[in-house]
Amino acid sequence: MKSKHFRIICLLTAFLFWGSALAQKTVDTEDLRMRDPFISVDREHDYYYIITSRWSEGCGGLFALRSRDLKNWEETGYVYKAPADYLGTNDWWAPDTYFYKGAWYTFVTVRNEARGILRGTTILRSTDGPLGPYSPVLPPERLNMTPEGMQSLDASLFVAEEGTPWMVFSVEWNGPNVRNMTGEVWVQQLRSDLTDTVGEPHRLFQATEAPWVKPVPGGGYVTDAPFIWRDEKSGNLILLWSSFSPRYSIGQAISKSGSVLGPWEHESEPVFADDGGHQMIFRDLTGKLHIAFHAPNGPSGRECVIIRKIKIRNGKFVPLKN
Repeated sequence: MKSKHFRIICLLTAFLFWGSALAQKTVDTEDLRMRDPFISVDREHDYYYIITSRWSEGCGGLFALRSRDLKNWEETGYVYKAPADYLGTNDWWAPDTYFYKGAWYTFVTVRNEARGILRGTTILRSTDGPLGPYSPVLPPERLNMTPEGMQSLDASLFVAEEGTPWMVFSVEWNGPNVRNMTGEVWVQQLRSDLTDTVGEPHRLFQATEAPWVKPVPGGGYVTDAPFIWRDEKSGNLILLWSSFSPRYSIGQAISKSGSVLGPWEHESEPVFADDGGHQMIFRDLTGKLHIAFHAPNGPSGRECVIIRKIKIRNGKFVPLKN
């Protein structure tokens, strides 16, 4: 009898240990350490997602966290692991994930140093929900959706009011495509299924056109993380982007025409100037407007996820208090 009871106790202990091992890790927002946070909202199932980049066995990948309340995040695991022969062998920066026409799309910055493929943005798609699995929309021999031969990064998706999808991206200040080490923001129309581009890309502005921007040490003017939000009340498009003023900052440019092609007018002061940036905008499950970004901007490993409410007044974002 004692032997039987002992076996039962052992089985129960093993079961509890096994169940505990399977339990997903939960992290408070204040304890999240990552750059470039992007909040995706699943309105069908009432979840928020952060899909970030991680490395596994020497290959890049996408790793998901989800939350019901924007405070507690459950680590759900990898939603994509690049195979060993995938062209995107370097970077895996700044994934942005969108729900678009019944599928989920992640825009992520990659390159291949060994083959001389410049930094750019590729797109992965999941037709089975935000937790994947994801797969590249481009054929294996083509890495990036951004223009070949342009060193670019941080592309985001903007869908115009009439339904046309656009990719908004930065041309990097230290790449071979700019003059005087001055970063630029460009836009490229995409096919309706996001599998290729349409027509030629258009330059929207240079970093030095914004009066608040200052050079980084050693020279150079940064354009990071362009992201467009449409203000329904005014009809304005508001383009948020990051640079230095001199600390890492978030600025805004306004298209009063409501066209992604502008013209774009820069605000004289940043939205946020206290060493934080790489921002995005979303409405929560109750309809309230929020901004997400990382701060501080370094050193590496100390970047926190910041999620704050934000307002629009007179067709532009109201600056945040530091």
